[in-house]
Amino acid sequence: MVIINYPSGSRQHLFILLALILSLLNSCALQPGPVCVKHGKIYGRTSGIFRSQWDDYYERALSYMEGECYQEALCDLNEALKQRFRDQWMARTYGIHFIDYFPHREKGLIHYLTGDYDAARSELELSLQHEPSAKAFFYLDRVRNRIMEQDKQVVSIPHLTVRLPSGGYDEIWTRDDPVTFSGTAEDEQYISEIVLAGRPVFIEVSAKRVEFIEDLKLTQGRHEINITARNLLGGTAKRKISIHVDRTGPLIILEKFDPGVGIQGYIYDESGVSSLIVDGEPAFVPEGKEVAFSVSIRPGIKGMTILAMDRLGNQTQASVNAGISALSPYPLLMAQNLVDAAIYAVQASPALPSFKGIQRPEITLSGWRDEETAFLERVYIDGQVRGQSNIEELTINNTLVHQRAGRIISFNYLIALKEGKNTIRIRARDESGNTSIKEIFITRRIPRVFQLEQRYSLAMYPFDNTYLTAEPGLFQYLFLRDLADRNRFQIMVRKKLKKILREQKLDLGSKSPPQEVKPPLSTLLGTIYETRNGIEIVTRLIDNKTSKILAIKDVYSDSKDHSALKSLAGKLAEKFHREFPLIDAMITKITGEKLIAELGKGKANMGWPLIVYREDEPRRNPVTGRMLGSDTRIIGDACIDQLMKGKCGATLASDQKLEIRTGDRLITQ
Repeated sequence: MVIINYPSGSRQHLFILLALILSLLNSCALQPGPVCVKHGKIYGRTSGIFRSQWDDYYERALSYMEGECYQEALCDLNEALKQRFRDQWMARTYGIHFIDYFPHREKGLIHYLTGDYDAARSELELSLQHEPSAKAFFYLDRVRNRIMEQDKQVVSIPHLTVRLPSGGYDEIWTRDDPVTFSGTAEDEQYISEIVLAGRPVFIEVSAKRVEFIEDLKLTQGRHEINITARNLLGGTAKRKISIHVDRTGPLIILEKFDPGVGIQGYIYDESGVSSLIVDGEPAFVPEGKEVAFSVSIRPGIKGMTILAMDRLGNQTQASVNAGISALSPYPLLMAQNLVDAAIYAVQASPALPSFKGIQRPEITLSGWRDEETAFLERVYIDGQVRGQSNIEELTINNTLVHQRAGRIISFNYLIALKEGKNTIRIRARDESGNTSIKEIFITRRIPRVFQLEQRYSLAMYPFDNTYLTAEPGLFQYLFLRDLADRNRFQIMVRKKLKKILREQKLDLGSKSPPQEVKPPLSTLLGTIYETRNGIEIVTRLIDNKTSKILAIKDVYSDSKDHSALKSLAGKLAEKFHREFPLIDAMITKITGEKLIAELGKGKANMGWPLIVYREDEPRRNPVTGRMLGSDTRIIGDACIDQLMKGKCGATLASDQKLEIRTGDRLITQ
């Protein structure tokens, strides 16, 4: 036997060398040379020196996946998981360097692509337990779909329940504004899509039970609303609902008025007449859309007030007196009042005069000057049209106001106003063809606290981009347009991003952010990851003062065409609007510098800046007393520092301008 004696130092070096050799032999991640070549391109490389750290393995695994070298990718992902197990946004590699790290999600994708659906489901569900991501949700739906197909499940029909205003089912009448639809869709094959009135309802993730609530702004009249719920296998449930929106009062037409004897006529209303009150006393009317009535008048009574109500609560009030000839050859259309009398005091129609000398219809408006200012989105226009012969047509801004002809028409019309100057055009034509036109101008101003300059400001830079198409700025253009659409945020577009959009001739037009923006409170950064399987966009809103990440929002699609990018941009903007809603709440308690406000169902975020404000004395129509809205006064600033059920607590800043009192309001920047 020959024994070789090594010096102790050499023996130690030998052990180290043997350990390295064994490590190289046993580790599939350190195979030498390019191991994956597809179409002349080498995969399985990293951007820097391979240091055998978890982020090196993860980066190389993603490269292998691009080359469809799935076994090598799995091997590297397993090596990465030995060092760092949890999926995570912004995992720190070293110093201030971070990466989005999702090894379980990527393993799930590999198993899905290679047909091992049970393993894919396990990895994707584990990834979502660690850190939810749109990409994991997307492929979990695909995996569930494939498993159900493998099991040869019969396609089921979702159970769709819709809760409607007034408790109706397939046809309802309502005066609500907006009209709220809510309900649930349920199916063991997972609800993946709900479409209401042609627009998809926001669903973060498919589930066996999905609840929804949506507000629709519907105009006067009949609307067909289609609701569809769909599961992952394509099973579909549909509902069609007819919504009749009626916010107008009944039409009152007099056929005969004989002082001391009685009054006769009929009442018309689309939703159905409910009741009639004459001089404070109930009078009988049958049910129906068009009903006749006859009321006796006590001797000596020269005039009376008529109040008609429809079954939705809309009311019309009119006054008549002895100046009306009982032998008039025409029915007299006394009033059409579109006012909710439960909220607004109804102004009686003026006495009916004689018509000597009137050639064309005469239009008079109650309390409206030729030019007026309002702060509301909608205002009521009260007025009257009189003619020597029947008024056959009365329109306001080309919309027909009444259904029946009459010699005198008293109207109250609810009209929507856009910001800025609005022209209101009233046109009346009698049966002889005589026409009159009256125009007034209403300037709608936005109360100061609701103006864009008071909203939260953020800066947007070009997203980091691995999206190598001819238009790398296209997605950000679409996203910026949708994010700015609701005037929820002030957005400062940095010069570099402006240059990219300008070079690609992507013009935001009317949705361009304002030229002057207050110093941004946060920065919106993003990364666009394009792979052979799809496109993922990850965005981060970062507080400029604290460097705290306020939100991470992401979207994913396996399609990269213009339609897919547009859909992703809309969904990403919706996520930000839902994360940071505009909340307007009343202050209910004040303790020193601490304010408590009622939030209702609104969502608040800790640390979010608030504006404390007070409403000015409201403007009113001087004749009818109807509200025209009010401006607001900013009192000071505050910051949310406490969240409670249905409430929030906020601490005042030091620069308040007036003494704050209960009843003042808080609104999020």
